[in-house]
Amino acid sequence: MIMSRQVEAVLGYLKHALKARSKYHIHSPFVFGFYQNVLKDEHTYTQYRVVNRLRKELETASRFIKRKDLGAKCKDFPCDQRFVRVKDVVHHSSVTRKKGEFLFRLILQYKPSSILELGTSLGISSIYFGLAAPESKIITIEGCLDSANLARENFLKAGLKNIQVITGNFEEKLADAFLEMPLPDLVFFDGNHRKEPTLSYFNQCLQHVHPGTIFVFDDIHWSLGMEEAWNTIRLHPRVKVSIDLYHMGIVFFREELSKEDFTIRF
Repeated sequence: MIMSRQVEAVLGYLKHALKARSKYHIHSPFVFGFYQNVLKDEHTYTQYRVVNRLRKELETASRFIKRKDLGAKCKDFPCDQRFVRVKDVVHHSSVTRKKGEFLFRLILQYKPSSILELGTSLGISSIYFGLAAPESKIITIEGCLDSANLARENFLKAGLKNIQVITGNFEEKLADAFLEMPLPDLVFFDGNHRKEPTLSYFNQCLQHVHPGTIFVFDDIHWSLGMEEAWNTIRLHPRVKVSIDLYHMGIVFFREELSKEDFTIRF
């Protein structure tokens, strides 16, 4: 199974590399602005230091937590291993520095006032959101109680008070989140890297979008199933622009945009 996932990942990367284009092939002014102001923004923001210090602390922690992982990545933690090291969770489940800084810049560029995250883990991606938009309302859903509690501790360490954690299965808790946030400006899907659940969450969230909403999907080439899910999503008639960055997929619903798909090197 592990070798199969590795082969799928290699094939996915090769397909992406063959399709990926440079800035000279981006003819949409909107997407070119995304490229220039988000992808190619090389400014070292001071907020990055907050996350880097916290990540380093977690990577060296000797602490154990009881892990309940409901997503596809649960195979990284054997089913009979009830307790896992925090530093292993950081390695396997937390957003990487490159992805996190991209998300930070994405928030800076489009300034969402309401953010919904599916999959908190230890809260690193949520902290990038909170630091980029300290006045925004952020709701993050996590299935593992110990992870959610540690994330809350990390939010306090980062000085963030605008992040609410909802603990439980996405299927059960999405409705609760939408009661508090009926029309989110940005949704980050990072909790279950399987085709059917990803499409299910997409369709649920689709009922709560407005033209300015942005969807961000993590690991769209993680498996053949995730690639199939991504292809279904980008072809949906309500999706105007999709951007494949290999590790992440971005979806825009702006009515003034022409329907286009972009594959960009990142």
